[in-house]
Amino acid sequence: MHPGGATELNVDRCLNCGEAAPANFCPACGQETAPAPRNLGEFLRGRVARYVTREGQLRQTVSKLLWQPGALTAEHLAGRRARYLRPLQLYLMVSVIVFAAVQLFGLNLDLRFYGERGVHVLRSARPTAEGSQGAGLAMSPVRIVQEYVDLPGVRRFATLSPQERFAFLRARRAPYVSYFVLFLVPVFALALGVFYRLQQRPFADHLVFGLHGQAFLLLMLLVESALPALVANALSVWVICYFVIALKRVYGGRWAASIGRGAFILTLYFSIFFAANLLLVLALLAL
Repeated sequence: MHPGGATELNVDRCLNCGEAAPANFCPACGQETAPAPRNLGEFLRGRVARYVTREGQLRQTVSKLLWQPGALTAEHLAGRRARYLRPLQLYLMVSVIVFAAVQLFGLNLDLRFYGERGVHVLRSARPTAEGSQGAGLAMSPVRIVQEYVDLPGVRRFATLSPQERFAFLRARRAPYVSYFVLFLVPVFALALGVFYRLQQRPFADHLVFGLHGQAFLLLMLLVESALPALVANALSVWVICYFVIALKRVYGGRWAASIGRGAFILTLYFSIFFAANLLLVLALLAL
């Protein structure tokens, strides 16, 4: 009963918590007030409108992620979040798409800088005879484990043919790579926290940057897998430039400082990546 004696007769109420909810979302619990779709057509129209249309979350998120380095993180930290996918939601969606494509089409996830040389995340297709030679192979985790670790599993692996070794590693390593890449996100965030410790930002800010950066990296690795070497090399250079621009946009500072910090952070990141990859290969061969 209101002070004037009138009763609340025509006030829409949330079906979840019962509070007054006259708008599109309940102010108490946040649930949508629109009725549930009654058929498949209504359900699909709602999903398409939410994610794919010009105002949809997916379209706006991917557009910001790909074409405006650091903008998606800056928007999230500024509190403008409803129009975009959440950072973890975006990362998980991208990782599922990328690793599903790798398994279905036998792609290689490589950040290439010179021909076939670069950072190899996952090789699902056999390297070419030309790409399998050279000094780069001598520094691979597999070669290091073979040369410096003497365990029964490593010795058994050494007796296999090149084709059998490739098949063995692909079967054993592929299921762990998605978890391995996810593990690198908090490591990357820790590195950001160290190099930007004077800003005294909460760890969550660095984690958001890491999730967005890793999602972008996975998408670029997927694109590179279908490109010729020259174009893939140029795209790898753009990935590094993208990262520096994103640092400048999110953390501020001068360009020289962003480039310097970016170089140190990427060096540390790829060093940790190599060490963790080495431990993963060692664990797989030692079993």
